[in-house]
Formats: sequence, structure tokens, C-alpha cells
Amino acid sequence: METTRSTPSETLAQVHTRLAREADAVYRLSPFSALSRDYFSRFSRDLERRPELGELEIRDDWSIIIGADAHPTSRLMAGHLAEFLQQCVGVELPVITVPAANPEGVPHSITLVESGGGDPAIPESFTLLLQTDRAIIHGCDPGGVRDGIVRIVNLMGLRQAPYLECREQVYRPRLAVRIGALPWLGACRDLVFLGYNTVLLPGATLFELSTSDVIPELAARRHPDALARMRRIAEEAVQYGLKTYCWVSTVTKFAKDDPIFNNHPGIRGALTWKEDGDYILCTEHPLVQQWLTDSVERLFRDIPGLWGLGIIIGGEGFYHCFMRPYGATPGHTTCPRCEALGPESVVSRMCNAMAQAARRVNPDAHLVAWPYSAEHVWAVDGALAGVIENLAAGTAILTEIEKEALVEKPYGFSKLIWDYSIDAIGPCSRARDQISLCQGAGIPALLKSEPELAFEASRLANVPCMDRWLARAEALAASGAMGAAVVPAFRNFFATVAAEAGLWMWWEPCRNAEWVLAALADRVAGPDTGPALRQAWHWVSEAIAYSPEIPAYYHGPHYLGPAHPMCADRDALLPQVFYGQYLFRAEMTEAEGLELRPTFWRDVANAEPLIRCYRQMHALLQRALGELGQAAQSVPARCRIPFEAEVGQIRWFYHTVRTEVNFYESCTLRDRITALLVKRERTPEETQMGLALCERWRETLLDEWQNAREALPLAQADVRLDFYYGGDHTFPHLEDMLQAKIKLVRAEIDQFLPSVAGRFGSRQRLTT
Repeated sequence: METTRSTPSETLAQVHTRLAREADAVYRLSPFSALSRDYFSRFSRDLERRPELGELEIRDDWSIIIGADAHPTSRLMAGHLAEFLQQCVGVELPVITVPAANPEGVPHSITLVESGGGDPAIPESFTLLLQTDRAIIHGCDPGGVRDGIVRIVNLMGLRQAPYLECREQVYRPRLAVRIGALPWLGACRDLVFLGYNTVLLPGATLFELSTSDVIPELAARRHPDALARMRRIAEEAVQYGLKTYCWVSTVTKFAKDDPIFNNHPGIRGALTWKEDGDYILCTEHPLVQQWLTDSVERLFRDIPGLWGLGIIIGGEGFYHCFMRPYGATPGHTTCPRCEALGPESVVSRMCNAMAQAARRVNPDAHLVAWPYSAEHVWAVDGALAGVIENLAAGTAILTEIEKEALVEKPYGFSKLIWDYSIDAIGPCSRARDQISLCQGAGIPALLKSEPELAFEASRLANVPCMDRWLARAEALAASGAMGAAVVPAFRNFFATVAAEAGLWMWWEPCRNAEWVLAALADRVAGPDTGPALRQAWHWVSEAIAYSPEIPAYYHGPHYLGPAHPMCADRDALLPQVFYGQYLFRAEMTEAEGLELRPTFWRDVANAEPLIRCYRQMHALLQRALGELGQAAQSVPARCRIPFEAEVGQIRWFYHTVRTEVNFYESCTLRDRITALLVKRERTPEETQMGLALCERWRETLLDEWQNAREALPLAQADVRLDFYYGGDHTFPHLEDMLQAKIKLVRAEIDQFLPSVAGRFGSRQRLTT
């Protein structure tokens, strides 16, 4: 791998902090930021709409009624309902407190009732009684009232008017636990209206969060600000009746000469990752066990409403002695203490001890163990039967809905899904097996999914394949899992239209998927353009079926899209703008993380079947854009920002796939031409073939040059696409990369390619 040693003035932590600060500042100025920092901004009233037969109309002479003894969550949500009605549909209602809310309702009111509704056997269920002169949100508990308000807000939002279909309906959540992340610049209110009941707190390491003094040497690793940030969000979450879920990362390891090993030599565990790597603390040592349980117990006391503590127990990170031990074969470790016990015992004992510590504070708490890549590192079997059967009450398994799926593709090959895909809807066989094992062991299972992002188009704010997101939401709900963690892994959470899919699939009865898609498209694009947007989503969803691979993280044409250089000259020195830093500290030392690494590929082998797949994707994405074409001119002003936020992603996806076709084609042509050039003697036919291939290459490069130029305005208009603000990998700005790419390809067309053609005897300048 090409790397460039830099002379950094910042640490990795400082780089992360600076990028986060800069990204927040720039994103606030984006017209699209309103969609994630204020959920209600996606709604607007269509003044042309009138109530239909069988609909109630909420008017200014109505009121919102709540009992004097109502839970604070119900009071808070009543205020948000009034806010929505005023802000989004132009109806101003007072919130009136009465001694006791009448379950029968009151004429010209929306009445909130906290008990006796819904299904008494299912927490957070609710009944909606909608009549011509009144509306009653009747929860089985305050959580039911909360979610009932969420339902009617979103129904009116889709209707784009204060109208609701008259009916009586009991709604039951299909997933007991729905973990979501706060939208970028958003708050718990936004999470609630997206349909979640558990909030993912900002991540940190347990070493940063711990307040335990069991091992004094670890006090220097504390990060009080991280704990304070979690606590602030948790306190807000409690106001909404939300549970909180804390993801604890596993990047921390220790140098061989760390003072902790000098003072406590017995606690050193396995050497990790590589020969000159670091060591972890052995979780089988009594002192480490005491520190772990004390830290967890204190954390649950420190964070209000903490329900779950999530850790990776697989092969990514360093929590126990079987996680990537250097010099050990899979299923083994270099720690003698843990090797004698075996991985299933070591992992389950650690999880059980942490879960018991959590339940000393919150009897309903769970230690959520995520195996991730355990089957490739230490697990005896992919389903982790040996671990699951040893897990005790208070533990849960989190597993990916799509991982290890094998999707058959045209042209005779299969696509192995690693993760972060929307190609395989799921649950895959691995997930189904783990859910079944958890059910047999009497412990909960949760499924992991992205809310809007997939690696089929990894730099988009969302992949606009709404048919697939609805199907994924249904698959999560029908899986048999207790809950779902629908949280982003690599990007900020933009709370796009794709993130709304769960609202319509996670409660029964479910709305018909086609009804949801048509209504969402109508809301985003207006009545005239909505059908075209609905069809565009369909063609994008169809295009995903031809996606031939899960690309490598952080580099390649799939990631950079139209900013990716073509690398026609395999030996050319590319400008530094095409280099970035890999910041994932779990796998890198500080120095390695700060090195500049190429973000680009120079070569692709065996590309022909991939080219055919990408051409099919390209054609379908062209159809998607064609659907929008003239229809985009009919988008009403009130819908302009939501529409452009969605359609811009389709356009960038199209330009990305166009780059994939051109890059793979360019590599193939270069290899064929090179094979002819290395011949000592060529026949006239081979010379003519070489010239014909050069002409094809010129056409490919010209198309890519034009592709990058067409993509440039998109990059300038939407900061969400900017590579510079990129999670575990930092790049130069997208606009700068595109500008450099345009110049590079132009030079390849005008200078490099004619020199290649000249070697076949051509005296004609190949340029346009």
C-alpha cells in the first residue's frame, strides 16, 4: 500500500474533534440540515386539499385535553402535538388540563388518556378513536400515549393537512425495543417521532467512562466530558419515556511496558493484532473482573434510564483474550489462563458478570453482546451456540440482519454480503440461527441494521431505494427478535425519508407498503411530481439487485464516485488531494492512523462480469432520473428542500455508478492494450485492434471527464456528500478532489492517451 509519512501537528483524537466541530458548523448552514435537526420541517400543508368523506377535520375551535395527573411524558408530547399542528398544518390548539381525561372524549378535542387503551398485555400499545367531532389517543400507558401522538402526527404529515380517517384501531408495537441514534443536530424529540423508544448514547470506551478506583492506574484514561455528554442526553431521554443504550467501544489496549503491568503483572492478557502490538487486560483475572463489574455498576448509576450496555465480543476490538490475539490460530489465544478455559467460557463469563452488575442497579438492564466477526476469529461455529447456551439472564445478543448472506447475481456469480448492505433484505441464515438459539436459551435477540445507508452507495446521505427500506423494516419486525438497533455505523444520521420506513412497519396493523411509498413520495415532491418520485425509487431499488459486490471500505470508485481518478497511467504520481488518513484507532497505532494513504485504486482484475452488472445499474438509474426529468419542474415551493435532498442522492448514485463502469472499463482496456504493446512484433490486425482499443479508451475517458463535471454542482450544493467529514477516514474536500480529477482526466485524454496510440503508429491526435 502506498503511504506518505506526514508530520502531524495533531493527535488522532484532536483530528476527530476538529472534524466534528467543523462538520457541525458547515452542516448548520446547509438547507438540508433542517430535515435532521427538526423532524417537523419535512411537513407542510397543501392548501388545495379538502377533507374527504369519512375524514375528521381538526380546526381552530378544537383543543388538546389532558388529565391533571398525566405523566410528564404525556404533557411534553401534548405540547409537541400542538407545535406540529401550528407549525405544519396551520391549526392553533390550546392544551387544556382537566381534573381527569374522559376516555369517551369531548367534542372538538383531541383527548389524551394514559390507561385502559391499547392491548393491556403489550406495553406502549394504544388505541386511536377518530370520529367526526373528536379524536382520542388512548394508551395502555404513557408510552402508548406518546406513540399514539407520533402516529397521528405522521398520518397528518402524509395527508399534508389536519385531516384523519375516521376509525377505531388498536396499535401494537411489533418490536419491544427500537434503538435509534439522534439525528445530526437533532434531539430526542426527533428520535421519538421517527418511531424509536430507545436512544443510542454517544460512544466511548469503558476506560473513558469508568469511575471505578479498583485499578488506580486506569484513572488517567477517564474522560469525564464523555460521561457528562451521555448523562445530558439520557436526562432528556427520560423526559420522553425513552430507554437509553450505551455503546462501549473496545479500542483500548496497553503497551508492554505500561505501568499497569509493572504494578499488576498477572493481569496482562494476550498480545493483540500484530507482533509489535499491544496487550489487553485479561478478563479472567480477579482484579480485572472486579474492575469490570464495578465500572458497569457505577455506569448504570451514573446514567439515568440506562437499559442496555453494548459491546463487541467478536473479532473487532480488544475486550477479551480471544479477540485477534497475535500468533494464535482461530479459536485459541496466547493467554494461558484463557486458553485453558476456551473462548465460549471466557466470553460468556465476562458477559454474565457485566450483566449481573448492571442488574444490581436496573433489574431490567441488558448487556448486549455483538459477535460481529467472531466466527472468523474465535467462535467454534458461526451461530455461536456455545456462547449463547452459557449466557444468563440480563444478557442479549445483537446480530446483523444481512451478514453472511449469499445473493445470486446475473452473469453467473454470487455476491457475499459482509455487512452494511441493502441488497440482502434479510434476515440471513446466520441471523435466523442466532435468533432461534437465543429463543431456546431464553435470552433476547436484537437485529442490527442501518437506517438509511448501505455500502452499495456508501457516500450517500441515504440510498434512495425506498421499496427496499420498507422491506427491511418489515423484515426486522417479522424476524422474531425482541428488538432492533437501527443505527448508523459510518456516517452521521441524516434522518432522511429512508429512516421513516420503520414508522409504518413496526406497529400492527401495518399500512400497505405501496400506500406508504405513494404517500411519502407525494409528501416529498407534491401531488404532480410524487408519482414520478415513486417510480424513481422503484428503479433505484431495482438497480440495487444488480450491485455485484460489497466494496472495500474508504477507498475505490465505489466510495469516491465521480471524484475517483481514472489512473489511466498506472505509474503516474497522483496529487496529494487523492490521499487521506485512516483514523480507525482499534486497528492502527497513532502514527499509522496519521499516515496519508491512497483513497484510489489503480487496478481491477477480472472486471468483465462486474462491468456488465454496473452497466445494468447505470441504465436503471438513468430511468430513475428520466422519471423525474420534466416532472421536477412541478415541485411546489414548500417541497423544494425535501425534494432536492432526496433527488440529489439519486443523481450522485447515478454519477457514482457511471464512474464504476468507466473505471472498470478503463482498467480492462489498459490491460488489453498493454498486452499488445509488450509484444515484440505485432500483426497489422493487432495494430488496428490496438488503435481501436485506444479509441474506445478515449471515449471512456471523455465520458468520465464529463461525468465529473456534471457531478461537481451536486458536490457544491450538498455538504452531506463532502468526503472531508468522513467518520473513520478523512479526505480533502470533495469539491477539491473533483476539480483535480477533471484536470487529471483531461491530461490523460490530451497527453497520455495520444502517446499510447503513437506506439501503434498513429500520428493522429486522439482528442476532442
